[in-house]
Amino acid sequence: MAEEEAAAIEARMLREAWHGPRPAAKTVGQAMLSYAEAVDRSPRTYSRLIRLYRVIGENTPLSAIGQDTLTRLRGQLLKPDASPATFAREIIEPLRAVLRYAARQGWCPEPHFVLPKRPHGRTLFFLPAEAERLIAAAPEHIRALLVFLIGTGARVSEALGLEWRDVDLAGGRAVFWADQTKSGKRRIATLPPRVIAALGELPRLDDRVFLHPRGPYELGDRSSGGNFRDAWITAIRRAGLNQQFTPHVCRHTFATWHYALHKDVLALKAEGGWGSVSMVERYAKLMPAGYEEAIRQFLGAECNRSVTDPERPLPILVSSH
Repeated sequence: MAEEEAAAIEARMLREAWHGPRPAAKTVGQAMLSYAEAVDRSPRTYSRLIRLYRVIGENTPLSAIGQDTLTRLRGQLLKPDASPATFAREIIEPLRAVLRYAARQGWCPEPHFVLPKRPHGRTLFFLPAEAERLIAAAPEHIRALLVFLIGTGARVSEALGLEWRDVDLAGGRAVFWADQTKSGKRRIATLPPRVIAALGELPRLDDRVFLHPRGPYELGDRSSGGNFRDAWITAIRRAGLNQQFTPHVCRHTFATWHYALHKDVLALKAEGGWGSVSMVERYAKLMPAGYEEAIRQFLGAECNRSVTDPERPLPILVSSH
C-alpha cells in the first residue's frame, strides 16, 4: 500500500512539474457568482448570466463546460433561426467571459470554443441628406445627441454617459474614459463645428450632457441605449428611413464619412477607438463619390472658427482646405 501511495505521489509531482498544478475544483455557480461580484456588471449582463446558470446548473463543475455545452444552451435558450450574432451575444460571449475570469483565478484552463462564422452582411450608413432627415424628424430632446453620434462616432453608451466636465467646447473635444469605452481605453473625440454648436445650445441641468425629458438615460442596456430606443424608432419612422437602421449605424456613418474625406484608415482607427486596422477597412470606399462637400456642410466646415482656438486646425472630420 505504501509503495502504491508513493507511486501516486510521484506521478502527481511529475504531472504538476510538466503541466503545472491542477486547478482547484470549482463549479459554474461559484465562478458566475465571483465574476458577478468582482466588479459592477450591467443589468443585461446579470440577465444573461442568470439564463445560462439556470440551464447549466449550479453544481456543474467548470471542467464539464465545453463545445457541447454551447450546443445545448443554444437549443434550449434560442429560437431555431437565431443568427450567429445572437448566439455569440447571448451565450458564447458571457460564458467565455466567466470562464476567462475563472482561468485567471486558477480554477480552470482558458476556454477554447469553436465559434460560428458570422456572415459579412451589408454595412449600413446614412447619406448626408438622410442624416438631415433623421435629425429633423427626431423628437427635439435627441436631436443634439444624433448630431453628436454622427459627428464623433461615439457609441450610444459612451454618449449617454458623457458628463459636462469631460467636454471642452472651446478646445473642440470630448473625453471618454476607460470605464466608458468598449476597448477599456481612454479615447478623445474631436468635435466638428456642428457638434460644438449643438452642444452649446443644450441646457446644463445635470452632470450628464444628454437627458431625456425625465432625466438621465438608463445605461444598463448598452445594446439599445436604454430608453433612447423609443425616440430612435420614432425618428426613423417619421423620416421614412430603413427600419433596419439602428443607433449603431451612426457610428458606421461617422467611419464611412471619415474615410470618404481623408482616405486614412490609421487616422480613422485612432479617432474612433477601433482595435485594429482590419476593423475599419470595411468602411473604405463605401461612400459613393461626390458626397464630400455634402459631408463637410453637414459637419459645419464653413462654421465660424470663433468657437475654437483660431490657431487650432479644424477637427479631423472637417476638410482643412
